[in-house]
Amino acid sequence: MKISIYIATSANGFISNSRNNPDWLSPAYGEGFYAISQKTKAVVMGKTTYNILAPDYLPLKIEGTTVVLTSKNDLVPPNQTVVFTRESPSEIVKRLESAGHDEAVIIGGAMTMSAFLNAGLVNEIYFVVEPTLFATGLPLLQEVKTDIKLKLIAVNKLNDDTVQLHYKVN
Repeated sequence: MKISIYIATSANGFISNSRNNPDWLSPAYGEGFYAISQKTKAVVMGKTTYNILAPDYLPLKIEGTTVVLTSKNDLVPPNQTVVFTRESPSEIVKRLESAGHDEAVIIGGAMTMSAFLNAGLVNEIYFVVEPTLFATGLPLLQEVKTDIKLKLIAVNKLNDDTVQLHYKVN
């Protein structure tokens, strides 16, 4: 299964500001986020990302699979695409493959991306670099166990100030 990460970062590498408010993201990021989610029809995210998006901004509402990593047992999905789980990354991949998916995109957060990178399951990463610097915020990764080499596939200018860097994970 092909697994990609699609994530916005500040110019200094944070994926969220200290307010945990996505008001710094450009419409270009949102368009790309939605497009890759519709393409893969399988989206993986952590609970904090879910809390920011749900229920109105979830990218899959009618078809596909949205996997939300959480330790909570009592959550009720807002639509038929959402699955709450505490499964490991490899178990999530098996779940998605058994549902007929051959690719998925991780859209956040730091612990979810780090878990999939640590498991060696990520094939590509899309960084959307937004033109802002945060004094403090959430770093891109947490508890990654090894250095990860990347190979640049493409650089796309999304608007006057925002770029997308597309990498293959070596």
